[in-house]
Formats: sequence, C-alpha cells, structure tokens
Amino acid sequence: MRFHRPLFSFLICLLLPLQALADPAFYRIEKGSEQHWLLGSIHAGKPSLYPLPDPVERAWQQSRALVMEVDMTHVSQAQWQEMGAITRLVDGKTLKDHLPIDLYRRTLIAAGQNGLNEAILTPLRPWFAAITLTQAALERTGFSGQYGVDQHFAKRASEGGKPIVGLETLLEQLGYLASVGDNQTLMLESTLDELPELEKGFGEVMSAWQNGDQATLINLLKEEMAPPKLQAWLEQTLLAERNHNWVAKWSTLPNESFIVVGALHLYGEQGLLALLERQGWRITPLTEPTPPAAQ
Repeated sequence: MRFHRPLFSFLICLLLPLQALADPAFYRIEKGSEQHWLLGSIHAGKPSLYPLPDPVERAWQQSRALVMEVDMTHVSQAQWQEMGAITRLVDGKTLKDHLPIDLYRRTLIAAGQNGLNEAILTPLRPWFAAITLTQAALERTGFSGQYGVDQHFAKRASEGGKPIVGLETLLEQLGYLASVGDNQTLMLESTLDELPELEKGFGEVMSAWQNGDQATLINLLKEEMAPPKLQAWLEQTLLAERNHNWVAKWSTLPNESFIVVGALHLYGEQGLLALLERQGWRITPLTEPTPPAAQ
C-alpha cells in the first residue's frame, strides 16, 4: 500500500517528544513592549545535534520563560491516572476485540519487529497503539525523544530555575488525539502502511525542517491521503484548532518567552505565523531558512 506521508508527518512533527537543529525556522515575535522567540521543530533527536545554532542559544540566554506545547515536568498523579482512561480500553475488551483479525495480526507483526510484545498493545485504544508503534519504530532508527529539543530546554529550564509554561495540558493534548473517534482504526492501518518507510520518510521531513524549508513542510500537509476524513481531522483538529487556542493565550505568556512548538504549527493560513501577524505581531526570522518556492 502507498506510504501516506501526511499522517507520518503529523505524528512526527506534532505529537512525539522533539528533534534536531541545523538552521530550522526560528523567529522573534514582537508587539509593543512584548517580545518572544518562536522555534518550529520536530520531535526526536541524537546527542550529536548539540550545541544548537547561535541565534537559538543567544535567545535562550535572554529569555525569561520556556513555553512548550505541554509542560511534562508538572504532570500531576491525577493526570497520569486520567491518561489511562483516555489511552486504554475500559469496556472490558482488548485491542483484538476492536480490530479486524487481519489488521490485528499486522499490528502484532509490526510490534514484534519494533521490540514490543502483545501484552503492551493489548489494553491500548487503536489510536494510541498507532502512536506507540510509531515511537518504538523511531527509536530503532537511532533517534530518541530524550534528546529532543523540548526535553533539552525543559531540563535546562528546570536546572536554571526558569519557569515552564504549557500551551495545553497533557490531558488536553490526549483529548485532541482521542477525538479521532471512528477513524482510529484507519489511523492504525495507515501507520502500519508507513512503518516500513519510516526511516526514509523521517529523513525527508527532518531535512526540510533542518533547512527551514517552509514550502516542503506545507506540501506535507497538501499531499493526498486516504481516507479524506482522517486528513481533515489531522489538519483541522490537531493543527488549526490547537493553533487558534494557543494564539488566544498569547497575551498571557510571560514577556520574553522562548516558545517551542511543532514546525507544522507555523505555516499556512491557519498557522501561528499568519494568525499572529493578523493580530498585529511583527515577525522577524533569526535564521536563514529555505525561501518558499515561487507559485
């Protein structure tokens, strides 16, 4: 079956723990006396990614707070417990009971190939099984969330006493994912289709991100993906809706915040850059990304 890169791109760019740096998209955002720095990123990394580019390091030293999609350093025990209700099956059935037998067999084969056993996947909802498989497969390519840029800065902020602010809670983010609803079996099936091409596809996404290649990243959103309902959910719910919610909170952020979000949140008519410009924020690139291709 065809490799549907848009789903892969969303999972990598939006929902895993964060990635590499060469000259990624990095901006200063200003309005009146308020100033922030905005880093677009993808989620996973290696020790060799550090140190980060000079503009990023200088901005980090000047910043007064770290803003992330989710502040994973302050997740309460109650949230962890509630996470189980969102990500795990609670109807007394198992993953096998929720999938066609052929799809379940494919899931177990993929799990074995990526170091997971049946017991790990059995209690998971199909959408969370898809994410678990993606994370496990990515780890086997040599990239790891523990070396992600968000985790890198979260560690530095904690050690240096710099405040950390989450644009949404862990439960809110998981709620967006769980809203895939009736399409979660399709999400798992598409993920299984993509896993054999993950390393190649990840390399393409990473290259575009490292070069700040806005045109290629936007194209990742425009590529056809079957079924259309799943693509619409990805673009409207996981991207546009969250962007609008985040921008609504922008005025409450500490001044001179260092903001790290997935790169795909930045671009397009419903991207953060366009939404912030419409609200009167001045946006200045601090790196030299690849310019958009002529239309």
